[in-house]
Amino acid sequence: MKVEWTEVTFIDEPVEYSLADLAERSHLAPADIIELIDCGALAAGSAHALEVARTAARLRRDFEVNVHGVALAMTLLQRIADLEGELRTLRAHSPGAP
Repeated sequence: MKVEWTEVTFIDEPVEYSLADLAERSHLAPADIIELIDCGALAAGSAHALEVARTAARLRRDFEVNVHGVALAMTLLQRIADLEGELRTLRAHSPGAP
């Protein structure tokens, strides 16, 4: 029988992660995390940083993307999320819009 372990983190909680915690929990190398922070793709410390770091780790693992490619992808994913939020807001204020 195979046992799978799942870790749950509530991102609404005011949690801050150290570099070592982010590296351990996301399975990224500390150097990669520092590079992502330097590129602006990752804001260190918050619970949201863990979510971003895990996404970055999946991109590296699944697509074998280097850290600069991951930083670009993470920036674009954040921009898409921001634009989707703006679109939802606009649609909420325009009752006849699709």
